[in-house]
Amino acid sequence: MKANALVTLNKVTKEYGKRKVLNGISLTIHQGDCLIIRGSNGSGKSTLLRIVSGLIPITSGQRILGHTKLVIGYTPDRLSQLRMTSTEYLTRMGSISNVPKKVLQERIKELHTFFNLEQSASLKMTQFSKGMLQKVNLMQATIKRPDLLVLDEPFSGLDKESVGHLLDSLQEIKAGGTAILAAVHDPLLASQLESQTYWIRQGKLSEESVESTSSGSLFFYELECIVTEETLTRLTSLFTDMTWQSEDTGFIRFTLAGKDYREFLIECLHSGGEIISLLRKESHV
Repeated sequence: MKANALVTLNKVTKEYGKRKVLNGISLTIHQGDCLIIRGSNGSGKSTLLRIVSGLIPITSGQRILGHTKLVIGYTPDRLSQLRMTSTEYLTRMGSISNVPKKVLQERIKELHTFFNLEQSASLKMTQFSKGMLQKVNLMQATIKRPDLLVLDEPFSGLDKESVGHLLDSLQEIKAGGTAILAAVHDPLLASQLESQTYWIRQGKLSEESVESTSSGSLFFYELECIVTEETLTRLTSLFTDMTWQSEDTGFIRFTLAGKDYREFLIECLHSGGEIISLLRKESHV
């Protein structure tokens, strides 16, 4: 294991019944790293994050920790609207983590300030917006200052203002020495986190080349479509750098590189798909 390694996965495989979700995954996370995991729905991103966090067992291979007192903070892809205030929830989570009561209350106050969230004694999380819930999600993961922060789609469903604030917060956390491992669907957000990107395809992990992310300008397309399962399978096999997500509306949201979108449109329409919306995004990296 390399020096300063926090977590190392060595040829890790994860199976659910006869289905092999991850196949021979090797990955080392060092102090201060920021690693992005990309892939389509069902590719195994969340499974990989949970394995790194120690939340689920592996089928074969090794998970090696850098030291016995390693602190890993984990945020699921969504936090429920619980019938308690953010302070009540964080107090409970801190108690589970064995944070001393006096230290915990000061830390909760500090986190509310850091994430710019009012510490209300009456406002329940049932009344929180998605952005507010995601802040609390990050707060519970950082009650004990983590060596590694693991994030499952931290920007999902957030508005532009909330995304901007969370990006600033994560960059500040990273600057403090915390390593970050995140599953991020949006390549624009991945570029803004100043990270190294990995892809999961057919259970295998591959590193995105530096050349593909250093051309000076990154642009991509997001499309909401109606497609059959057969068309989705075909599109996924033809466009291996594309990712997709199922929306609450029943549509499929595709994210793909600018170089692929014309051929994608043709193939999607010829296969009987219907384009609901098309959005071009661009950023300088």
